Amino acid sequence: MKDNLHYKAALSHFVWKADEARATLDTYFNNSVGIGEHSNLSEEILKWTKVLAESEEAIDTLKKYAENRSSSW
Repeated sequence: MKDNLHYKAALSHFVWKADEARATLDTYFNNSVGIGEHSNLSEEILKWTKVLAESEEAIDTLKKYAENRSSSW
């Protein structure tokens, strides 16, 4: 399963989304100059925290699915 290109593409997508969320949150928490025109910082932080949580959950789900498929064959 882990050699399947569709699996790799899906995993890469969610890893990228998680990294994007981490980078954005890092900017919001540590670099106020990078915030720019976001007047509602709290809302943006909540939004990117949800993106991170959903991406990490999707990564875990894909990995568990791949493990279960491999062990059942």
